[in-house]
Amino acid sequence: MNEIKQRIDWNEYFLEIAKTVSKRSTCLRAQVGAVVVGKDKKIKATGYNGTPSKVLSCLEMGECYRIKNNIQSGTMYETCRSIHAEQNAIIQAGQDRCMGSDLYIYGHNFICILCKRFIVQAGIETIYLKKDESTPVVVVTADELKKELSDTTVATVC
Repeated sequence: MNEIKQRIDWNEYFLEIAKTVSKRSTCLRAQVGAVVVGKDKKIKATGYNGTPSKVLSCLEMGECYRIKNNIQSGTMYETCRSIHAEQNAIIQAGQDRCMGSDLYIYGHNFICILCKRFIVQAGIETIYLKKDESTPVVVVTADELKKELSDTTVATVC
């Protein structure tokens, strides 16, 4: 008997694409991929974490300053050579293509304070995060991010 093949849903589809995008990362610490998707289910842009164009990456150098100096994840971003995957995808798409879209991120299950600002400013509405194959999808809305960013206890030091 022939079994009926089940199609994967849209969220799973875009998270799989984000996973593939993460394989382009030049970061030694984390391989993260992001995909900006319009409400029409069309990909607007992709991004992975890595250094800006024409800047020597940790992969090319063979070492990461943050690993070498045991810098905790989520802290001291100024010591990192890379641009986050979410930021890269937003930069590639531009605000006009991000407005009202969704963002799929593979390789993380949280959003840093810097990326929260980028996401809100770009007009992205919903974020789907998946750390790895063994973790569930985490869904975050832009309204939740705006609330967090408006909280007076959140550090906003420039």
